[in-house]
Amino acid sequence: MKTALYKDTAREIRRSLSRFLSILAIIALGCGFFAGVKATMPDMVSTAEDYFKDKKLMDAKLVSSVGFKSEDVQAVRHADGVKAACPGYSADLFYYYNEQNVVLKFMSLPDNTFEDQKLNTPTVLEGRLPEKAGECAVEVKMNSPDTFKVGEKLVLTSPYEDKDISEILSTDSFEIVGIVTSPLYIGYERDNSNVGSGKVLAYVMVNEESFVLDYYSELFIDLEGLEDLDPFSDEYKDAVAEKAEPARQAFEASVKARYDSSIKDAQDKLEKGQKDIDKLEKIMAMSSEELSASVEKLENAQKQLDQQLDDGSLTGAEALLARAQLIQLNDTIELLRERFDALESGDTEKLAAFTEKLDTAKNELEKGKADLAAVPELKILVQDRFTSTDYASFRGDADKIDAIAKVFPAFFILIAALVTLTTMTRMVEEHRIQIGSYKALGYSSIHVISKYLVYAFLASVIGSVIGTVIGLQVFPKIIYDSYKIMYNIPKLNTPFRPWYLFWCMLASVLCTGLAVIYASLKTLRAQPSQLMRPAPPASGRRVALERIGFIWNRLGFLMKVTVRNLLRYKKRFFMTLFGVAGCTALIITGFGLKHSISTIADKQFGEIFDYSATVVLSAEDNASAKAALNKAESFPEVDRCMLFSSTSGDAEANGTIQSVNLVVPKNADEMKDYVNLRSVSSDENLTVGGSDAIITEKLSMMLSIGKGDSFTLELPDKSPVELKVKDIAKNYALHYVYISEELYSELYSEEPLYKMMYVNTAEDADESAFKEKIVSDSDFLGISYKNESSKGFLNSVDSLDSIVLLLIFCAGLLAIIVLYNLANINITERVREIATIKVLGFSDGETSAYIFRENVISAIIGMLIGLLLGKILHYFVVITSEVDIVLFNRELVWWAYLFGVLITALFTGLVNLVLHFRLRRIDMVESLKSVE
Repeated sequence: MKTALYKDTAREIRRSLSRFLSILAIIALGCGFFAGVKATMPDMVSTAEDYFKDKKLMDAKLVSSVGFKSEDVQAVRHADGVKAACPGYSADLFYYYNEQNVVLKFMSLPDNTFEDQKLNTPTVLEGRLPEKAGECAVEVKMNSPDTFKVGEKLVLTSPYEDKDISEILSTDSFEIVGIVTSPLYIGYERDNSNVGSGKVLAYVMVNEESFVLDYYSELFIDLEGLEDLDPFSDEYKDAVAEKAEPARQAFEASVKARYDSSIKDAQDKLEKGQKDIDKLEKIMAMSSEELSASVEKLENAQKQLDQQLDDGSLTGAEALLARAQLIQLNDTIELLRERFDALESGDTEKLAAFTEKLDTAKNELEKGKADLAAVPELKILVQDRFTSTDYASFRGDADKIDAIAKVFPAFFILIAALVTLTTMTRMVEEHRIQIGSYKALGYSSIHVISKYLVYAFLASVIGSVIGTVIGLQVFPKIIYDSYKIMYNIPKLNTPFRPWYLFWCMLASVLCTGLAVIYASLKTLRAQPSQLMRPAPPASGRRVALERIGFIWNRLGFLMKVTVRNLLRYKKRFFMTLFGVAGCTALIITGFGLKHSISTIADKQFGEIFDYSATVVLSAEDNASAKAALNKAESFPEVDRCMLFSSTSGDAEANGTIQSVNLVVPKNADEMKDYVNLRSVSSDENLTVGGSDAIITEKLSMMLSIGKGDSFTLELPDKSPVELKVKDIAKNYALHYVYISEELYSELYSEEPLYKMMYVNTAEDADESAFKEKIVSDSDFLGISYKNESSKGFLNSVDSLDSIVLLLIFCAGLLAIIVLYNLANINITERVREIATIKVLGFSDGETSAYIFRENVISAIIGMLIGLLLGKILHYFVVITSEVDIVLFNRELVWWAYLFGVLITALFTGLVNLVLHFRLRRIDMVESLKSVE
């Protein structure tokens, strides 16, 4: 008996293959979407972990304000808990690109001498690593110079007035031999710089031999006992802080000993120089008689020392001191004699030589004092991976994807469960006569229901396996590709995750199994005699619309039939609503998301930034900056311009750190002509001034601070200061803090250095000609037009097309499967009705219209619900998927609604078109005889 039942199950799958495949497809889609989106976060994190381990990314970095040498490196290597210590050179240099000087950070490659000490190994994407002086490898990212190609030449200049390029590198020209990525920089941001625009554009890697610096710049260390910790966790961060302390102490002790020794040597030299000057001035003040007497006195002292050395009365340290005194006496006697001879002979040249010697000694002494005063105070800085905001942001963005994964996949699985329930309920109802026959033949209820359980089980298992396997490979890669505009971890690992398949399969089997049991219980309770007779049709009922006479009375006969049929089969009606509404909402979300991001550039560079260009000045003081401003104002292409200071730093509040740009306008009243600062709360124009700061909207969100709250601002080489928030300004890209000149001077006890200038060009200005004037003038380092700055943001939007297409594709599949499945059930349930109206003379078109009118009305209502659901879903996705430095446009554009409706309508039309041909194939005679 069981064998016959299983054979019948196999035949049933063949007979109703479209139904079987529709269940399989909806389950595959739900499982694929769930597993793929859910796996994206762990895939991103595990990929980053493997990448950091493979490339030996440092755990911490030690930096000294005075540099360090090999002996300091050895001291750290012998410190407790240090597995490896790798020193490196670095320098910020100018590269002339796009008619301006941009800042490149030159870094030394890890030394190959000690393989076990190598850290931060770069990945070669193209070409090879540098092997000799004059070769370099570069990074290529969104805003890298387009000259960064293998075979191109880089010609560099020094940004420092007192230091030539030859004092930093062995050559100023490098050939690009490779394209690389470094694990030190996984994101978009690069280091701050104290030269040029204040921001490093890209990094360049060269051999250590290419540097001619006396001191190393940074020391990277790898610590023991961290291998099993999540590198993005607070536990790891705390462990690094604890384990790096012995290394910091050893580093500080070694550097400080050398620093103190060099300071003492410098002070001793200055003291000796001062003594020499005093002696020279004293000699120059002596008369001939005094000079002669001094020579005689010193010669006697010299003879006495010689005698003591000869007779052996002085030994050991006393003898060494005596010999040193003899040398000094010799030099002094020679000097006295030269001065005596010059005075006696009246030789003006010799007398002038003494004056020149004194001036030279004084100049050297003053220079030595200035050099000693310029020696920076010894500071030791310990940094970890989290110092780079990109590092923490990577995990944060992965968590945002995980948050989205809690909504979208659940939505798909819910639809799959509901559609499966509807399909299996209909299948059991269709087979009531067969079920009655089975029971009459002695099959138990368990045996009968097993047929449908096996049917649903096979569809669930096959669908979940196909969906999960494909989803785990496809979805994470598509989603991660959109994040590669921000991160440069080369390749995403997408391992097969058995637990995801297990849970997806379990959920699918439970959903379909419970649906079968629920659908079968009512039927199985009936007696075989009842089951072997056709089920009575559902009784007609008055619908609520019939009570509204002025509407109901105006409907035609067919429309009244349609309305009654819709509300008669409520389960199918609501399933259609859910499927179509979900499809519409997903498409609206996809197009809305793209618009929300694509308009960032328009809003930032159109509504917020009103200037035409920014110019970087070469000024070393504010007087030079003012002169450069006056020169720029004299150009006919310039309508107005204003000096401002821009410095990159870090803002911290509530345990969160964000990279910010501190902007200090020279004239706060003129700021509105260049930057449109509007309050988030009141939309009023804001003015920079007073004792508080204006911060931008996304920064306030990231730091969880508002108007009246305080935060800490830390700039390079300056002590942290606390600022109070005056107001919050609208802004869409990057973080800005605006303060007045007076507040800056109060905080840092010095004026800000104005090395930047906002420029508004005249209406008919020739921008190319103006650019040529700027770049050819030594008072200016470069110019950047606002339109050029926005290109990077506009180009990055292209990578979002993959997510938009993914959403549309999945939404389309969802709509097609749901609509086809439910419409197919509708047709199957009403075969005799359709055959009857055909017999009554309805044409194929009229028959299709009669049936599909219900589909169309259900779809229209579903689309209307989808419009509201799409608005909610779009807002959720936007606030969840925002990256740290960008505020998405949260407005949902009208054409996203339009595309959502049109594409859903297109899918509905395609389903109706396919099913139209099935309606044409319905045999009127056989269908009317089916009850027999």
